[in-house]
Amino acid sequence: MDGVVKLIKENYVQDKIGQMIPSETATEIYVEILSVTRSEWAAASRDGLNPAIMLRTQRINYSGERIAELEGVRYGVYRTYTPPDSDLIEIYLEEKAGVTG
Repeated sequence: MDGVVKLIKENYVQDKIGQMIPSETATEIYVEILSVTRSEWAAASRDGLNPAIMLRTQRINYSGERIAELEGVRYGVYRTYTPPDSDLIEIYLEEKAGVTG
């Protein structure tokens, strides 16, 4: 593995007047950082996405988080893929407006 990424889980907690306030929990995991393929980029771009990076890690490290932070930059998770007969998962990230640090 050649990098560390923070996977960020969004939660909502109710404050004392009943408003739902967003809260985040970050977990650092070790990943292999890869470029998206040309075909992945083209397919995702057709769907209005802006693919940037693909991460590969142990499947047990991922719990459905929708935000990832790499080197201080936040990305949205737009899809995942688990190859057959593998304990690895591929996590595809996109640059996304509204995902802030």
